[in-house]
Amino acid sequence: MKFTKLIAILLVVVLVGCASEPGKKSKVAKADTATGIAAVGASILPAGPVTPNPYLQNKPTVSRAAQQNFTDATRAMRNKQWVLAESLLQKVIAENSKLSGAYLNLGLVYRAQKEDKRAEQAFNNAIAANHTNLDAYNQLAILQREAGNFTGAEANYQKALSLWPFHPESHKNIAILYDLYMGKSSEALPHYEAYLQLLGGDDKQVTSWIADLQRRLGITPKPKAAAPSEESPAPAEESSTPIADAPADGTTETPSEEVSDE
Repeated sequence: MKFTKLIAILLVVVLVGCASEPGKKSKVAKADTATGIAAVGASILPAGPVTPNPYLQNKPTVSRAAQQNFTDATRAMRNKQWVLAESLLQKVIAENSKLSGAYLNLGLVYRAQKEDKRAEQAFNNAIAANHTNLDAYNQLAILQREAGNFTGAEANYQKALSLWPFHPESHKNIAILYDLYMGKSSEALPHYEAYLQLLGGDDKQVTSWIADLQRRLGITPKPKAAAPSEESPAPAEESSTPIADAPADGTTETPSEEVSDE
């Protein structure tokens, strides 16, 4: 899928408490608390209930003017009006340099125009503004992977997972990196499985990748495991406020040279 289609997905954004997939309820599936993660056995996910996404804990104060500029910027991005979108996002940043999501979307504007150096700087600025911006690490890693810097991409996926080991997209992306680019198939498998477990098995494409990888590794498929349970509901991800201190859905890589083939 072309990058501009990814942009359309990424523009589903909200203010405070915007997770990696705003506008939708968390993909982390609920399960019987009695089974939870302990039933997985070899799972690389931490034992115990799912903890809240740390990015959701950030609650910046944003003016109405900044909110409107951000809304207008996302509309411009959907319409591929990159110059206008950049100008509006720069206004948001000028008012509040701590809005990590504004930097991230600015990076997406640069990526759409194939200005990868500027995009890289914007993603780094997003991380500097809020070091828990998991999608900024993922977007930076995707740039690094595309440039052939596989160890740099691996490091950024690992940083995201060190901040929140229950982040589905970081598990999926690092698995793809290991599987297709670094020749670490045995290390890819548990991350694919973690991703699928967090989604409650709701991804037929990744399920098929796992089956193929298990065949290549000569591994007998394991019985389907229960998804981890949540200790408490995550902060609300939906809001009528249109600006975000976060990126949005669709920051994955897939086994192709295109980003997000879903």
